[in-house]
Amino acid sequence: MSESRDHALDEIISSLNSIREQLDEGLEASTTKGTPDSKEPRKPNEDEGSFALEEYLATRLQQIGEVAPERKEFEGLRTGNGWDANQVIEQVFRIDPIPIKRAVEIACSTNRSSKERMLNFLRRSGEDVKVVGTPIVEFVPVWKVRGFHECYYLRTNSYRVNVRDDVVGVEVEGRSRDLILERKQRHFIPAAVVHRFQRLGSFLLGDSKYFVISNATELAAKRSQSELAITGAGRTLDLDQYSNLTAWRSKRIFDSTELKVRGARVQVREPAVSKEDVLKKFREEVIHMPERFKQILSSRLHVTEMRRVYIPLIRISVQKGLVPREIVVNGTSGEPADSELLELLE
Repeated sequence: MSESRDHALDEIISSLNSIREQLDEGLEASTTKGTPDSKEPRKPNEDEGSFALEEYLATRLQQIGEVAPERKEFEGLRTGNGWDANQVIEQVFRIDPIPIKRAVEIACSTNRSSKERMLNFLRRSGEDVKVVGTPIVEFVPVWKVRGFHECYYLRTNSYRVNVRDDVVGVEVEGRSRDLILERKQRHFIPAAVVHRFQRLGSFLLGDSKYFVISNATELAAKRSQSELAITGAGRTLDLDQYSNLTAWRSKRIFDSTELKVRGARVQVREPAVSKEDVLKKFREEVIHMPERFKQILSSRLHVTEMRRVYIPLIRISVQKGLVPREIVVNGTSGEPADSELLELLE
């Protein structure tokens, strides 16, 4: 009994395939007859589609101010100020240090032992701590860069479109799709489907029906933003460290001659990294190109903020007895500079 059912099912499938082949042959023949031999069958105008897509992309990119209206070349396009250091405006600030007199008092107090501090508190004489030479205010640069990268690109993709169970065919973009035949060809009639056919007796029941749209062209966008803080020595800071170093009153300066402090000599530490080096490191942080694409249309890198902040360290040479010693005072907080701060800025 089972063998007769299998045989009947094979006959049904074979008949369906024969009908499909005959329909295809008839369609081919009618197309050939209706077309003169001297002319090829009319094909969709691919140039029109490409031109329409190009116009759409040009309009979209113009809206965000990335390309000039007359520009039609998108491949390898780079826009924004982040690609060229000369186009990035750098703002320079200095943090005003505490008064030198106050820094000297801190340095002398730091160099005394606890016993000497007690004697000084009781107004008894102790061994004097002398300041040797003129205090030095060293301005150390720290950079912060903020910006974003935005990329528009084309990629190809395929979509699976689910349809209702009672749908046996669809017409998409002028092309007819036979879902029954496509599903048969897709699954190659596996045993599980044959069993389902035997049980339900119909192609209209069973697995959910769908058709696949292949080679769809997508216009996609990828955007990322980042902040980078880096010392003049090239050491990367986290945002908390940067905030702790620069969370003091500062003012903008336009020339290195404005880095002056009354009652002290000034040294401006020359950075080991250049402006271009800082921007290069920022590019590495913020740029994330798409992993899969057909064509890059636009790669926009824009730096919204770049500032250099000079942080003051006050170096005071003191001497108790015959041994001189240098005390470094944090010129912003007014506290002795600890090893962590010095290591961070060295």
